[in-house]
Amino acid sequence: MGFAQVSLVFPPTGQWQVLGPYKPVEALVGEDIVFSCFLSPEPNAEAMEVMFFKDRFSTVVHLYKDGEDQKYMQVPGYQGRTVLVKDFMADGHVSVALKNITLSDASLYGCWFNSQTYNREAILELKVSALGSTPVISVMGYGDGGIQLLCQSSGWFPQPTVKWKGPKGQVLSSGYKANSDRNNLFNVETSFTFQENTGNLSCSIQLVEHRQVVESRVWVGEMFFKPSSWHLPSILLGILCFGLFVGVTGMIMVNLSVSKGKISAELNWRRTHETAEWGEAQKHAVEVTLDPDTAHPQLYISDLKSVIFKEAPQDVSYTEKRFKRKCVVASQSFKTGQHYWEVDVGHNESWRLGVCRDDVHRWEEDLDLSPIRGYWVLQQREEHDYFMLDLHRITIIPGIHPTRVGIFLDCECRIISFFSVNDQSLIYTMEYPLEGMLRPYILPQTYKESELTPIFIPSLSHE
Repeated sequence: MGFAQVSLVFPPTGQWQVLGPYKPVEALVGEDIVFSCFLSPEPNAEAMEVMFFKDRFSTVVHLYKDGEDQKYMQVPGYQGRTVLVKDFMADGHVSVALKNITLSDASLYGCWFNSQTYNREAILELKVSALGSTPVISVMGYGDGGIQLLCQSSGWFPQPTVKWKGPKGQVLSSGYKANSDRNNLFNVETSFTFQENTGNLSCSIQLVEHRQVVESRVWVGEMFFKPSSWHLPSILLGILCFGLFVGVTGMIMVNLSVSKGKISAELNWRRTHETAEWGEAQKHAVEVTLDPDTAHPQLYISDLKSVIFKEAPQDVSYTEKRFKRKCVVASQSFKTGQHYWEVDVGHNESWRLGVCRDDVHRWEEDLDLSPIRGYWVLQQREEHDYFMLDLHRITIIPGIHPTRVGIFLDCECRIISFFSVNDQSLIYTMEYPLEGMLRPYILPQTYKESELTPIFIPSLSHE
């Protein structure tokens, strides 16, 4: 970062000046930042009085005097949040670290140096932004010839830009609604009608001054566009009325028939291809059993095949293998070859299935289950809300609600595929880097205990 003189009044020859950053310091809510000021030329600041303040001299952020931090002088909002970096004070370089930035921290700050005969200060600015939540894409229904999708996100500051993008990153729509809450954070939402020929979409949200983009993607199964028994007569009736009015009924019905024939043929080809892909994956079926020593104390394992959550924790030994998150992994691990297993999730409304690296941090509960953390999982949150984390959040809309999920791990091609066993269709395929051993992973539903049913792994070799 470059530094420039803040004061326009030059000190007498032989005295020092205070230099601060020539541009505002930018931070996101929750981050830690460092304010730095320099003396030029470089006198030793160890014996000086050094103070960082906010807005006005009386609002003390951090005070150093008589060789010690004077913490009792800090205003309450900064107590316990600051650390003065003293390593380079002898060279005239003083920094203060400010932890856990909030929106209210945005302001002008001063760094003030005082010797027995001379004092100077520099003014710097802190700009604070808030990166909102990962966008959630949901289905509103059918309309305008396609599927109406809604994208929502909250907790932004300042107001962000929101865009729907196509499969090649092209902007399809940028209209959205925004409102602020009592904390002055912006909540945004935008809708889009997904046509059959649109391709996969992403809802992209970005702060103008930041490069980081928060994005979710939607993967829509072709079954949503398959003409239903009630929809086709409605279309034909409308076309018939229109044809009687303009006198070209026959031509329109012929064109419609040809178009629907092409769509139906393409859907049938895709379904046949997916079914064949699922059948090929089944040839690599393996026996998978759960490892009770890795299960959270509130997860009850039966016959090494079944898992269910209960409020009352078990009395278990705590080892490095056991997860703090309410999940369990299999005893088997894979690094080479091709492996297929199935998980029966029944009608539970929330679960996560897939694989994780054997060396993931098992005692950290709040990490995202993303590839960057060593997890490749399909997640269902509430009924019919499926998504994956693959660099970005990818919302998936399968043709039907699966009660049994097939998982195919191809270590040679480095991909993992998820299938709906109910209709033998492909849900999603994702790539993973070849890094160490992978274990089958299950996180069952952990609420509505009275309505839970066990999640179990069937033995495919005996079916």
